[in-house]
Amino acid sequence: MRRSLATNLAVALATLAFSASLSTTANAITYSTSGTSEMFSLGDQMGSASDYDQLIVNGTSGVLKVGTIVLDQLTFIAGVNAYVPQTYSYSFSETMTVSNGGGTQTLTIPFNISINYSDTLSVLGGTAASFVVNGTLWNIVVNALTIGPNSGGSMVGYLTAVVTDPPTVTPLPGALALFAGGLGTLGLFGWRKKRKAASALA
Repeated sequence: MRRSLATNLAVALATLAFSASLSTTANAITYSTSGTSEMFSLGDQMGSASDYDQLIVNGTSGVLKVGTIVLDQLTFIAGVNAYVPQTYSYSFSETMTVSNGGGTQTLTIPFNISINYSDTLSVLGGTAASFVVNGTLWNIVVNALTIGPNSGGSMVGYLTAVVTDPPTVTPLPGALALFAGGLGTLGLFGWRKKRKAASALA
């Protein structure tokens, strides 16, 4: 009877620990970026009707984690290339949202486009944002990116960022506490059994 009780207790504790790990995974912190409107006529004076040198920024979403995450998919479409080298500076702004209490930040990301025989678009790294989630600070820094040289047509690149200072939340401490408590209870049952056996022999 006692062995059955101890076995049932161990099974219940293991089930609780497993459930705790699942609930923590289900509550992962996520992020999303809005992307931005398509930009036309970059680096020329032909007006907004021009199809030359376009930049399309498509937002994305994922799980916020330490290391590198993808912020956007960038499509750079180069038109008729110039004979005289020129470099132009631009920027685009988008909203980054972190769920689970993190709120939103507006990211203004600068880039240069070099108009030449083969156009090149260079995103300047260093744009940063910070989010406080559950009392923990997440730091996000945008990486540099170069798309090109592009002799004409469409090229795709992925804008990424580095995330540091992740939260220390992990399912292991809670599960270990439950497991340790279960072992202590099992040890108490064993000690009482040995004590009774010793008393019977005496």
